[in-house]
Amino acid sequence: MRTRICLYILLLAPLVVYWQTAFQEYGLTSDYTNLHESRAEPGKLVKTSAARGRPLYGAMLETSFSATGEVENLQWMRLCTIVLITLLGVGVWRQLYQSGWSEIEAAGIGLGIVLLPSVQVLVGWASGWPQALTLLLAAAGFSAIETEIERGGMKRVVALFGGCMIYTAAALIYQANVLFALVIVTAVLLVRTGREPLSDSKWVAFHVAAVGVGLGLGGFIMHLLFGNGVFQQVTDPVVGGAFSFFRYPLPNALGLYALNDDHHTGAVFYWLTAIGVVTALVLAYRKIAASADTSIRRHGMYAVSALVVITITVCFVAADRIGTYRVLFALAGIVLVLIVFALRALVVKKKMLPLHYAGLGLLAVLVGFLAHRNSHGLLAEPQHAEWDLMHGAVLRADFTKSVRVHIVTAGENDRTTDRIYGDEFGTISSDAEGVAKDMFRAALYTRFGDKLPKGGRFDLTTSATDPVAGSYDLLIDMRKLRALAEQ
Repeated sequence: MRTRICLYILLLAPLVVYWQTAFQEYGLTSDYTNLHESRAEPGKLVKTSAARGRPLYGAMLETSFSATGEVENLQWMRLCTIVLITLLGVGVWRQLYQSGWSEIEAAGIGLGIVLLPSVQVLVGWASGWPQALTLLLAAAGFSAIETEIERGGMKRVVALFGGCMIYTAAALIYQANVLFALVIVTAVLLVRTGREPLSDSKWVAFHVAAVGVGLGLGGFIMHLLFGNGVFQQVTDPVVGGAFSFFRYPLPNALGLYALNDDHHTGAVFYWLTAIGVVTALVLAYRKIAASADTSIRRHGMYAVSALVVITITVCFVAADRIGTYRVLFALAGIVLVLIVFALRALVVKKKMLPLHYAGLGLLAVLVGFLAHRNSHGLLAEPQHAEWDLMHGAVLRADFTKSVRVHIVTAGENDRTTDRIYGDEFGTISSDAEGVAKDMFRAALYTRFGDKLPKGGRFDLTTSATDPVAGSYDLLIDMRKLRALAEQ
């Protein structure tokens, strides 16, 4: 009965939380650009992504956006993300339960992962579904190795080879998310009894080495492709270095489900959450370190080591997007695992009581509410307002003749949300001229398809301020966003 309840919750919760986000009509930043490039410049998405070592990512984007065609159909790509992260949550639950975690704790970790802010961004961003696939591949790579690693001989060799190949494929999609495998490595390591055939150090070495080999092989393949001139390499600059990492990503991970508000109006809740997580981890570690049981003390060292190692690896691999939630899966995942382990050490003495279950249920409902509010209220609704303004203007315009179109881009103060948060939460898309143009083209394609009416053509210009009077036939003022939202 308990197993069925856990399964139903893990299957239904992501759909309930993210349903409105998935089926709202809108695009998010690069979604509009990808729609345009997949039609007008075939192959460009592959080349652009491959330049950053992600050729499979570009191929998946180009294929899916070509098939999607219109903004209205982006909902199916967001639904695909929901399906992938649902499978991820169920897979993590089963893996941790089989490895020694209690069924409730394992389900809590699985559910917690699919509700992280990192997932909230991916669900709201049609272009993010390959990143969700990378997470699932990372979990599959771990499971492929874990099934045979204790047996030794050729079975271990085959399992390691298979796991490395899975990690390599994942690395060619999105390198940073391959590190999610280390979250599962840490979670399983914390509950190992020490009676397994492989020692803890050898077990960890095999798994971590497989992740490293997978990333290395992916890098080697791209090196060959760059060397042969198949793709041209582009290296993104490191944003801020170690200081920025400890200023943004690490606190964001420790804050778990509390978002970092750029205007600091929600700083109290954010920092109280981060401080509470750190306090719980420290208290749990002190209790574990004071235990007379050597295996329990060993688990405490595992926890500290895991946080340090994953902090360093995330900083290294994800340096190109260090300020975003999208590269925090590994770091936020390890914090989630450690906080569940810490709460068990601090609260549960012998076994779970009804009060514990009630507390976990209330916590899950609160986190689910925050995830829904963030994904729908800070991503879907604001972006839908922008799309609706642009789409409505295009629908009302006469394109049976030559039209001079001018778009006035929106500014930060024109947003429909009260605050701007980290990554894409609470932001606007039409503040960038390129995105505003692609949004217009997407609206035009939705109305007319590939061809305008006979005699129709347009000249498109943009600015951040009012254009000269008489220089346009159709004015689309995206600064009206806030006024429309307040009506």
